[in-house]
Amino acid sequence: MTTTLTDRYVHAATRWLPTRLRTEVDAELRERIADTVAARGATDEAERATLEELGDPLRVAVDYTGRQPALIGPRLFFPWLRLTILLVAIVVPIVAAVVVIVGAFDGDSIGSIVGAGFGTAFDVTVHVIFWTTLVFAVLDWTNTPAGPETWSLDRLPEPQSTTSLSDLIASLIFLPVFAALIIWQHVGSPFAEGGEAIPMADPALWSWYLPLVLVVLALELGHALWLYRTGWTMATAWANVGLGLLFAVPTVALLLDDALLNPDLVAHLSWDPEVVTNAMTGIAAAVVLVSAWEIFDGFRRARRRG
Repeated sequence: MTTTLTDRYVHAATRWLPTRLRTEVDAELRERIADTVAARGATDEAERATLEELGDPLRVAVDYTGRQPALIGPRLFFPWLRLTILLVAIVVPIVAAVVVIVGAFDGDSIGSIVGAGFGTAFDVTVHVIFWTTLVFAVLDWTNTPAGPETWSLDRLPEPQSTTSLSDLIASLIFLPVFAALIIWQHVGSPFAEGGEAIPMADPALWSWYLPLVLVVLALELGHALWLYRTGWTMATAWANVGLGLLFAVPTVALLLDDALLNPDLVAHLSWDPEVVTNAMTGIAAAVVLVSAWEIFDGFRRARRRG
């Protein structure tokens, strides 16, 4: 199915609206665009001229709601919204990952590491939103020029993905980092006993599981590039199912069997085996839930595009 400029424009204008209002605005906006394009000769040039004349799709959405944004004045609201979303998508995961890695270096308990990661993600999100909002509020109050419009027809998002560029950036950063950490935890673990490093994962897993994870990460990187080029389709959704199951099934099995962590590390850190078992069970449940959601979301996006 070919995605037209109108499809992308309407998606950009309605993606932040509530579901009920989104359907109504989608139909009205398409009719408005179609009538104008038909009156101008129903050519590609007429479609582009019509959309350029309508202007920023976010402003069009505000016009349909009948409410002006109040947090930041209308002049700077949309640049603020775009930048805030981009910063949260990029900065928050990076900082949270650093905190988790530092916690592992310090030998913190599993619960402390997980709690610190989620707590940091929340704190950083709050700070990013607060400071970005403050900066834009000052710019608005001082009537600083907003500069040229940041939107263009050529940069409209595809309907099948609202954050395709952010998703790609995150994948390009975290998948290679994750692969490097898998190798590093074995050859450069900060935990040692008798001058010999203690790997975090059970060394026996190098016989099959850890190489499998490295292969899955490489395939995930290819899948992210595929998505960025084509968007969500039934083909990419089914590929997402295969990759999800390829990682989740053996991972959950190992977690439930207490076979993922290196027993020597557990003994070295004097962790309570019962606490470790409970933590592994909780992580296994989280892996199942996240994998199920990602599979569902892939088909949801593919069906929405279709």
